Amino acid sequence: MPKESKSPVPEPDTYRFNTLRPWNSLVFILPLLIFFQIGAFFCDGTKLLAPYHLGKLLEYFGATGIYLPAIFIVVVLLIQHITRRENWQIQPKLFAGMVCESIIWMVPLICLGELTGKLIAQAASLQASGGGAFQQAVEKIASNETFEAIVAAFGAGIYEEFIFRLVLISLFLFIFVDIFDLRKDITTIAGVIAAAVLFSLYHFSLEQIADLGTFPWSQFIFRAMAGVYLGGLFIYRGFGIAVGAHICYNLFVVITKGA
Repeated sequence: MPKESKSPVPEPDTYRFNTLRPWNSLVFILPLLIFFQIGAFFCDGTKLLAPYHLGKLLEYFGATGIYLPAIFIVVVLLIQHITRRENWQIQPKLFAGMVCESIIWMVPLICLGELTGKLIAQAASLQASGGGAFQQAVEKIASNETFEAIVAAFGAGIYEEFIFRLVLISLFLFIFVDIFDLRKDITTIAGVIAAAVLFSLYHFSLEQIADLGTFPWSQFIFRAMAGVYLGGLFIYRGFGIAVGAHICYNLFVVITKGA
C-alpha cells in the first residue's frame, strides 16, 4: 500500500493564532494604510523613505504607480492568505483585541526609550537627511504640521514593518531554513537581529554612517533594540500587531512632543 502523506496540523482556532494569520493582519492594517494614503494625498505627498524606496524597487521591475507600494503590501498579504488556504471570516472582536494589544505592546518601547536615555521625541536636534518617521514626526511637530506628523506616524509603522519585518525576516528564513536547511530557531534570532540593525541604519544618512566620530550611537542602539523588539512581536504576535505597536509608539512621540 502507498504510504499516506501526513496533512499539516491546523492551527488552533484561538485569538493568539488568529492574530498571526495574514488575512487578519491585512484587515487590521487596511484602514490604517488607507488613512496614510489619503493623508499623504492631502499633504501633497510624503517625505517618508520607506514607501518611496519600495516604489523605486517596484519601478525597477517595470511596475509604476503612485499607489503601487500600498497595493503591493495588500497583494503580498493576500497571496500569503491564499497559499495557506484559510477562511475569509472577519471577526470584529479579534480586531478590537489587536488594537488593545498594540497599545499594550507600545509601553515597552516607551520604557526602552527612557532606559537608553534617548526617547526618540528628544532627537529633534539630529540632522539627518534620511530620517524615518520618528525623526520626521518630531520635525513636523516643531513646525506645527501636526497632521503631517500623524500621517507620517502611520506610514512609517506600516511600510517599515513591511520592509524590515515581513519581507526581510521572511526572506532570511526562506533562504537559510527552506533552502540551506539550517535550524529555524537560531536562524530566526539571527534574522530578527540582522533586520533590526538594517532598520536602525536606515534612519541615518550615508554621511552620518561614514563619520563614526560624530555618529549618534545612542540613537542607533535605541532603534536597533526597538527593531529587535518589533521583530519579536512580528514572529510571536504577527505582522498586524507589530504594525499597530509601531504606529502607537509613533503617535505617542507626536502627542508628547506636541503637548
